[in-house]
Amino acid sequence: MTLKRLAILGSTGSIGQSTLSIVEQFPERYAVAALAAGRNVDEAFAQAVRWRPQVVSMATEELAAELAARLRKAGATSIEAVHGTEGTIACSTLPEADFVVSAIVGVAGLEATHAAILAGKPVAWPTRSAWWPRARS
Repeated sequence: MTLKRLAILGSTGSIGQSTLSIVEQFPERYAVAALAAGRNVDEAFAQAVRWRPQVVSMATEELAAELAARLRKAGATSIEAVHGTEGTIACSTLPEADFVVSAIVGVAGLEATHAAILAGKPVAWPTRSAWWPRARS
């Protein structure tokens, strides 16, 4: 079986964490290529150290800088910290990623998901939240 390298958009949320649990259960099938983590820098740091993706995207430049500093201090210097929509798109279109899990709440992940589709990546979209107004969630 070929190892699938995943880009997980929304890695710190419940669906992202569930996806990482599956990766943990089937390490011969899945690996983590990229994580988009939003604002939870503590969880993003823990995930990055555990999974060693090539790139991790945070919501803001400040959070990405904080993550990068913590990763350097931990000796995880091969992980690139990026930010914003551009960072999430970098995760979703990473050439080494074979598959994208788009689990960012609301419309925030639409642009990165669209970019993944245009890049020819298979995409799992395990949430309806992008289609439903927040009041219905």
